[in-house]
Amino acid sequence: MKRTLVLTIDIGNSQTAIGIYKSATVEASYRLTTNDKTTSDEIFFWINNLTKHSNHKPKDFTHIGLSSVVPQLVRPWVKALNAYFGKPTQIVSSKNCLDLPIAYPRPASVGPDRLCNIIALRSLGLQNGIVVDMGTATTFDVLHNGGFAGGLIVPGISSSMDALTEKAAMLLPVSIKWTNKFVAKNTGDAMRAGILYGFLAQLDFLIKGIKKELGMENIPVIATGGWGQMLLKRTPIVRKYDPYLTLEGIRLVAINGNGFSNLESESDD
Repeated sequence: MKRTLVLTIDIGNSQTAIGIYKSATVEASYRLTTNDKTTSDEIFFWINNLTKHSNHKPKDFTHIGLSSVVPQLVRPWVKALNAYFGKPTQIVSSKNCLDLPIAYPRPASVGPDRLCNIIALRSLGLQNGIVVDMGTATTFDVLHNGGFAGGLIVPGISSSMDALTEKAAMLLPVSIKWTNKFVAKNTGDAMRAGILYGFLAQLDFLIKGIKKELGMENIPVIATGGWGQMLLKRTPIVRKYDPYLTLEGIRLVAINGNGFSNLESESDD
């Protein structure tokens, strides 16, 4: 099999995850703060620095893949990537998802990160499974009979904390960490317990509901996203945590997809 070196970019609402894959192995990974006003010039310099840090040259990379849930950032990222690497970028979309069946009347409305998670899950040889991606939003996505069957979207843990402190004048921001008790003795711990234990209760209820609806009690549940590892040891309902699941889906599309993009030189506005 021909050796591949793949750059994968997952642009999320809060953070942008970047992975460098040597064949199917993550060689290096990085996280950047997502800024919807970033220009292609800034991105070009970021990519240049990250590539040098990983001891690679632009010509070493065989494939480039991009997923973005921030539409306005697709153009500047693709411009920078195409200019730096001299090759087109595969953009994940409902039209470029390795023929994944999508059970949505409007497939284009499905976030590309959700498709990446299901593509990666399917690549494990599974025909059925649930991915819980815990980021700015928490998504529950269902692989059923080899296709994307749909799912749920709920506020993420940090988003819940932000909403609470923004809307309630007496509630100030606190760090998010586990408490030892449900019945807290101070306001900060009350918020922590409510959000974290509340999320565990939500996770348990929703997964049970999905399994019942599918009629599949033993369907595997895989977690990913920034908050996944923090919650993994607190619940038996999640079988495995994979921090690179979304990037793996991007890698597969980068190598096997048909969504090359060569954007014309235009402003990033």
